[in-house]
Amino acid sequence: MRLCFVRHGETEWNLQGRYQGRADPPLCAAGAATARGIGERLNADAHLLLVSSPLQRAAATAALIATACGGAAVLSDARLGEIDFGAWQGLTQAQVKLRWPRMLRRWKQAPQAFRFPGGESLADAHERLSDFLCRPPWPVGRAGAVLAVSHAGMIRLAALIAERRPLAQFRQLAVPSGVLWAFEWSADGALRRLGPE
Repeated sequence: MRLCFVRHGETEWNLQGRYQGRADPPLCAAGAATARGIGERLNADAHLLLVSSPLQRAAATAALIATACGGAAVLSDARLGEIDFGAWQGLTQAQVKLRWPRMLRRWKQAPQAFRFPGGESLADAHERLSDFLCRPPWPVGRAGAVLAVSHAGMIRLAALIAERRPLAQFRQLAVPSGVLWAFEWSADGALRRLGPE
């Protein structure tokens, strides 16, 4: 089955370079326009099912895509929520560097061994995503594609899973808004990368 991931539309925090994580800023006007554009591109797929992170920037993106697709169904799944950046949420990288310079270096040099203060590790988020892939909210054998509206961190993890790459390579992937990451999903939870679209 075809499973695509897309990052939510931009927020003001994206534009300001702030760590968002589990904080919940809304879409900005440009982010809403991006979401509508994705929906217009997907409008021909009558069997599309959307599954969204419950955070409002993702849920609003999914709702705008669904409307542009003529009312596609949308499910909410907390396992698609962004990595919990803990105490860094709402801060810019410059602010983090002032307060936690050594921790920021560790995050950049060895992300696979890092836990955000008061938040998650990549291993925690990887486990959530693996559970989503192995126990999906859609019925096994369903016809039609699924679009997961999620976050940059979770999409990076999906790409690493599909390409059998280690968590140490997490920071090497860029995930812009509006790009569809296409995978082939199988019932055992395996992913095979089909490529950005």
